[in-house]
Amino acid sequence: MVSEYTYCPQTDFFIERLDRNNGFDMPSFHIHHKFEIYYEIAGTRRYFIEDSAYIVNAGSVVLIGENQIHKTASLGDSPSSRIVLNFSREYLEKVASAFPEVDFFSFLTEEHNHLLSTISVKQQNHIQNMLQRMLSLEGDTSKESEAMRTMLLGTLLLELKELCRQQQEQGGEKGRVSNHIVDQIQAYIAQHYAEKLTLTGIAKQFYISPYYLSRLFKKSTNLTLIEYINGVRIKAAQNLIEKSGESITEVAGKTGFMTTAHFRRVFKDATGLSPQQYRQYYKRVNK
Repeated sequence: MVSEYTYCPQTDFFIERLDRNNGFDMPSFHIHHKFEIYYEIAGTRRYFIEDSAYIVNAGSVVLIGENQIHKTASLGDSPSSRIVLNFSREYLEKVASAFPEVDFFSFLTEEHNHLLSTISVKQQNHIQNMLQRMLSLEGDTSKESEAMRTMLLGTLLLELKELCRQQQEQGGEKGRVSNHIVDQIQAYIAQHYAEKLTLTGIAKQFYISPYYLSRLFKKSTNLTLIEYINGVRIKAAQNLIEKSGESITEVAGKTGFMTTAHFRRVFKDATGLSPQQYRQYYKRVNK
């Protein structure tokens, strides 16, 4: 299966608009060492981020932090349009360093800010216009265009940060979907991901049938159980690759993968980079 990536792992800034005439489900979970802003122009999607699922309607903004697992899926087979923007912390380094007292990033990672849905039509149009302006600068490599794109992104982040603050004052985000059994299973996987985990074994642990577990988990998270387990393992592997000098084989074994080959394939499907490429990339951006 060929993954459809909505980012470019080798660059610090990526923006894309995509219009679909019918439903589309991402083939697997998605992780990248960048922040993401997702704006739903038209249609309704189901979005899974970390341990939660959300209903995303037109005019809503989804905010995703660095290395947060996520996946989106259709609700029905209706048309949809979206703009997705990925950027690294380093991309805004010049702007952020000019205002050291301003935090441009942490709000993107906070769980209660994943879905920004209580914003006015005027605010929605303003956000879309800023994203469209950044899209219009794609392909222009002049210093002036690069400066404009960077400043637009910095301005957008501060405006989204303020909208998140206002949303919290108004009672918090709407649209989150949850299930008590699924929450418990996710907690169990977080504790035991390095062990051998199977659908049958986990179902037995929670006194439910494998068939029921499979359907319930997919409905609640947009992920199959094995996709979710792999996502947890990949995040743990990223942490080991970043913070240790252990070999790729050792990392695979410590994070629950039965073979190094399987680990390499799943890692690249999720991140767009091989484990070794990811290690090199992380060293480059953290010099």
